[in-house]
Amino acid sequence: MKILVIEDNESFSLMLCAALREEGYEVDAALSGKEGVKAALRCLPDLIMLDYNLGDMTGYDVALGIKCMAATARTPFILLSSMADDQLLANAFRKLPSYRAALLKTQPMADILAAAARILAA
Repeated sequence: MKILVIEDNESFSLMLCAALREEGYEVDAALSGKEGVKAALRCLPDLIMLDYNLGDMTGYDVALGIKCMAATARTPFILLSSMADDQLLANAFRKLPSYRAALLKTQPMADILAAAARILAA
C-alpha cells in the first residue's frame, strides 16, 4: 500500500514517513501543496495524509485539486494538522467525498498509524 504525506514541516514529515515505513507501507512525501498535487499524480497513492497549512496553498486547495483529477479523484485522505480540531475547518473537509478523518499532529503516533491502517483496510 502506498501513502503520500503532504506536509511542509520537514522534521514532522520525516518522522511520520519513517513510522509509516516501519509499518510496511511504501511512502512518498511532498513538502508543499504544489509538490503534493504532482506527487499524487505521479505515485497514485492508496491514502494521502494532508496538512492544512502548507505555505504555498491550503490543504483544502490541495484536496480539491486532487479530487478534480480523474486518476486521484477517489483517493482517500486524512487531514493531519495542528488545526484538525477546528470544527469549521473539519466541517469543510467533511464535504469532500474522499475525506476520511481529521487528526491532530500531537496525537500519539500509534493513533495516527492505526487510523491509516483502518482506512486502508476499508
